Amino acid sequence: MIGLISGTVSASARSLGHTVSLYVTLALMLLVGGVLAREAIAGPRSFAPSRCTRWGPTSVFVVAATLIMAEPTRHVINDQNLWPWCGNNPAYDRINSTDPFPPQCAWSATQYVCTQVCCVSTWQPTDAADPKSNYSWLPPSADFFPSGPLPGPFATLRDDGTVYFAQPDGTVGLPVPLYTASAKQPLSFYETGARNPLRAATPQTGCQYGTNLATGYCFLTNQSLSYEEQLRQLDPKNATGGTCACDDCVPHENFLHLSVVGFISSILCTYTGFALLAVAVGWNANITKKLAKIKHQWHQLRGRH
Repeated sequence: MIGLISGTVSASARSLGHTVSLYVTLALMLLVGGVLAREAIAGPRSFAPSRCTRWGPTSVFVVAATLIMAEPTRHVINDQNLWPWCGNNPAYDRINSTDPFPPQCAWSATQYVCTQVCCVSTWQPTDAADPKSNYSWLPPSADFFPSGPLPGPFATLRDDGTVYFAQPDGTVGLPVPLYTASAKQPLSFYETGARNPLRAATPQTGCQYGTNLATGYCFLTNQSLSYEEQLRQLDPKNATGGTCACDDCVPHENFLHLSVVGFISSILCTYTGFALLAVAVGWNANITKKLAKIKHQWHQLRGRH
């Protein structure tokens, strides 16, 4: 629920928060479940005249706990990439899509309907005519090495047989993966660190600014503009030009931006679960009889009976 309240947090802090939330919620559910089960096995409810009366609260609680655990479990399995979100991955791909939340995102683990595009850079020579050219992420990337963590240190084999290291000072510990990249066949990676084979054979359609034939993905900027103007188009608020990244989904993570999956897990499952939890605990405490008794005593104190 961190993002539902307001604001955004770092990926590592978010993952830690999700894990802590899962285990705290699980511990509370086990505690309440243990109390209800004890009441049915060895407590006053063990003498109930029927199985429904004896095991009813525990049965309702099991359903409630399952629903309550759905949201923290979804977060953790998403963090572990067991059920990916919609972004820079082959399972639910919105890479460079003009639509920030294309149809294939509908049943991903994405909690929100994204309004910010997923921009993924390509690694290619800065001067295609020079066989000893340096290489760079175009556009500049906030996700990929050396500016980001993905995929880690690697080297690039030039056409003349020399090797270029993706390291600011030109040195790197060995061994590292060796790749080839050119303007016609650029290099890119998924968020898992695996190489993206690109989709030149099955290019995207419906692209606002046309399709990049080398990658098969959409252009995210107007190709008639200069390179500097295209960088500014990526992030109009940044005077020096934007970077290409795929970590952002919506500026404000709140109830108004929930996806179908987000609504089911965050709202439907969670609040239905808490409602059933209240029913289970109230039933186990015979709350209706106690309220009726309080009402009767209230009237007695006022001489109405």
